[in-house]
Amino acid sequence: MDNLELLHHTMLFKGCSDEELELALGLFQERQIKSNTTIFTENMPAEALYIIKSGSVRISVMAGDGHERGLLLLAPGEFFGELALIQGEGRLATAKSEGQTELLTLTRKDFQALLDLDPRTGSRLLMTITKLLAMRIRAYGDRFRNLLTA
Repeated sequence: MDNLELLHHTMLFKGCSDEELELALGLFQERQIKSNTTIFTENMPAEALYIIKSGSVRISVMAGDGHERGLLLLAPGEFFGELALIQGEGRLATAKSEGQTELLTLTRKDFQALLDLDPRTGSRLLMTITKLLAMRIRAYGDRFRNLLTA
């Protein structure tokens, strides 16, 4: 799958035209990641969003007992690290490659450039990120409620 097709199939870019995708694609960098490589760690400054082109990425957090707890296993077409586009504070989780992985990376600086170049596409991406965050907050709230009532 080429990078344009990847963006077409990524929820983050749903509804974007080919022209908008090509503009955005010009701001991404490709990264090859070896198997079992840490991409970022919890509390590390957030600097970029990642889209998985090939391979997979495990998202985990450190539990209070000092053990790592897996939250998600992400596959090609999925993205992670989206909060980095909004704020540069510490990461909320750790991301590690599972097998050879290829990523497209968009830094916060390059996202700001996209907002300047094409505010409509940039605001569409911000809205998609906002919706995703709201869905995740709701899901985590439900999980937390289930833990409290168990």
